[in-house]
Amino acid sequence: EVREKSELRWGPEVYSDGQPDFGKIAEKVFAKEEDYRFALSLTLPGTKAEMVKLVRKVGGWIVLEIPLLFETGWFDLIDCVICVTSTDDLRVARNLSRGWREDEIALRERFMIGSSKKQALSDMVLCNVGSMEAWEARARELGELMLRMSTVHELATFCRDREEAARTASALVENGLAAGASVMEAGCTYRWEGDVNDLQVLNFRCLTTEKNLRRAMECVRQNNSCEPPVITVREVLRSDFSTLKWVVENCD
Repeated sequence: EVREKSELRWGPEVYSDGQPDFGKIAEKVFAKEEDYRFALSLTLPGTKAEMVKLVRKVGGWIVLEIPLLFETGWFDLIDCVICVTSTDDLRVARNLSRGWREDEIALRERFMIGSSKKQALSDMVLCNVGSMEAWEARARELGELMLRMSTVHELATFCRDREEAARTASALVENGLAAGASVMEAGCTYRWEGDVNDLQVLNFRCLTTEKNLRRAMECVRQNNSCEPPVITVREVLRSDFSTLKWVVENCD
């Protein structure tokens, strides 16, 4: 379908021996804005549908490379945006190896959102101006950070009073077992030894990482007067990027 519509608009020369001639296609796509918009209408719907299908099938943390993220507005899939950029002269020099003319970048980006605006809209900006080795080291550092961020969990329990909640929170945070804790008043109905009871308690929640879970639960048991303390843990599947980063940077 894409080929048929492309050939109908630009002629059969954009395909050679049944394969797309990307050089000729680029000349057509970036010549006029209406051709650029036409190309997007051909490729983006199918690309997005396939990407959504893969994301839902795979699960977990996924890295997507989307050059036109802000132009297409695929924010429903994205929790963190990392903008990769460089200086104009380096971008030109690096793309000469692809056979691009010096004005090719400007030609291709003239219908897109500017780099400064993309950087402002992103959660993190990585500027690639050094060696390949330095770039790989920076990317590995970021990858390791994200691996830790993928292990964030929320631990919840009940506390009988404010003093108990404050004692538990201090023990967790001061020992690096949680990044922070919150408390909320709540009513609790529960069955114990055959009787149904009502009790005013405090909902206690804290954010920690997977490697700290066992020690965090032990810390809660040591500071909790309930017998036995009710402790639940759930994995944080989606969250704000800065929140996850804060948790891993403030846990041992």
